[in-house]
Amino acid sequence: MTQGLQLGKLLREPLIHFLGGALLVFGFFWATGTDRDPADYAIIIDEADISRLTAGWAANFRRPPTQDELDGMIEKEIVEEIYYREALRLGLDRNDPVVRRRLFTKMRFLNTEETAGEKPSDMVLQQWMDDHPGKYILSSQYDLEQIYLGQSAPEDIAQVIERLNSGEAKSADIAKPISLPATLSKASSGAIDRQFGERFTKALEALEASQWQGPIRSGFGRHLVKITAKTPGKQAQLSDVRQQVSNDWRAAQNAAAEARSLAKYRALYDVTVAGRE
Repeated sequence: MTQGLQLGKLLREPLIHFLGGALLVFGFFWATGTDRDPADYAIIIDEADISRLTAGWAANFRRPPTQDELDGMIEKEIVEEIYYREALRLGLDRNDPVVRRRLFTKMRFLNTEETAGEKPSDMVLQQWMDDHPGKYILSSQYDLEQIYLGQSAPEDIAQVIERLNSGEAKSADIAKPISLPATLSKASSGAIDRQFGERFTKALEALEASQWQGPIRSGFGRHLVKITAKTPGKQAQLSDVRQQVSNDWRAAQNAAAEARSLAKYRALYDVTVAGRE
């Protein structure tokens, strides 16, 4: 009898009620999902979301969506959000190289977002050019003719060149067929590189103008070349290469911003690599 009274008194204690309620809540969470936070299960499609969906539809179809079409987009948005959250709960984002790379790219974008909108002044760009003088040089330009000889030059090449320079022979009589331009006008060194190869372009620097010379080699074989005009390369002015300088400056700012962010993040981590002390 005494034990029954003690048990009844114990059951009426507030602490026992609290613990009992906690156990019930824990049991509910255990049965319906681990650590189920009600706020994490709330999906709200607000006016901004609806405006975004409507604008996206109008951009694709050149008209606003009907109510049924809008309802369909909203339903799709809800379904995607549900699947997205459930995928995260199951850990499907972990150890997935595609997801990892996408998140890595997004973080890099966020780290450089502030610098992306900066517009450098001409003074800043000119200072950047002055700090990197060898990077902004206008390449030489050439007006030239070329005769493709094939993989090997004829044994009497000196006589061939003499006849060309004297006008006794025409280039069409000597040239072998190839899908390369026979003449170039105001062609930069870079443009010639892309068509004939760097070896060919370098050889042009040592050639004199106004007469046939060679043979010189390209990636295709041997050529005779006649330079009719040459404009030597020179240091560029800002007006010549403004976009390139702006792009280079911005890339450097982004790299610096990313390095600062990475240093801040990395300081929070204890990194261990197998084989390193």
